[in-house]
Amino acid sequence: MKELPEGYVRRTVGRAEVWSWADAADRVLALLEDHPTLHDWASGVDGARPLQGRGTVWDVPAPVPGPEGRTRWAVRHFRRGGMMEPLLEDRYLTGMDAPRPLAELCASAQVRARGLPTPAVVAGAVYPAGVFYRGDLVTELIPGGTDLRELLFAGGDPRAEAALEETGRLVRRMERAGVYHPDLNAANLLVTAVAAGANVEASDLTVHLLDLDRCQTRDGGAPAPRGPMRERLERSLRKLGAASGRPLSDAGWAALHRGLEADPR
Repeated sequence: MKELPEGYVRRTVGRAEVWSWADAADRVLALLEDHPTLHDWASGVDGARPLQGRGTVWDVPAPVPGPEGRTRWAVRHFRRGGMMEPLLEDRYLTGMDAPRPLAELCASAQVRARGLPTPAVVAGAVYPAGVFYRGDLVTELIPGGTDLRELLFAGGDPRAEAALEETGRLVRRMERAGVYHPDLNAANLLVTAVAAGANVEASDLTVHLLDLDRCQTRDGGAPAPRGPMRERLERSLRKLGAASGRPLSDAGWAALHRGLEADPR
């Protein structure tokens, strides 16, 4: 079992196993005493707003502060993707690896410690189901964010080239920091801005990493491999561009590659 990052505690309630930011643990356990899962609780909260992803992510008012004291939480239920989705849907085999919520909590703490932007985890929980488990993750919600997929392919966003350049810089920083995200794509990159309008520059934006449950971090200052993340990201951009009928322009590709070759800030 992975060692918990500083500031987090392990608790059980009923059959559920919970890893939580210590200051939020009592509240998280109370929620699970009254609801079968954290995702079930979030779906009925006054003021809950659905966010789209693999299944519904609930944006809810934070009952208690998380590590950064933000006022809203994002509550996600883990679901399978790819070839295993039709067969297993939201079930994961117990005992093969660290449970997905715990893996993401630990990866998030390591990524944040290396100076890379990603939402702080409030809590993760798993619910046994025979030889399988189901799981939820609660993170602090980054306000004003737009995922890169929507920003680029919904059409007409003047920040597109700046967002691509800053995405390239983030990938370069990840490589140097020894952080490898095996499923880096436009849907798990969240863009926030300190400015709006047509003249936004890359330095006005922050690109945050999401969905870190399979993320790997290398010890001893070893860099992450240079090719795989870049190839996975570019493949995703081509696929989404074709599906939306809005392929990236030459200027967009140039902005991404400019960021990939830039010295990280």
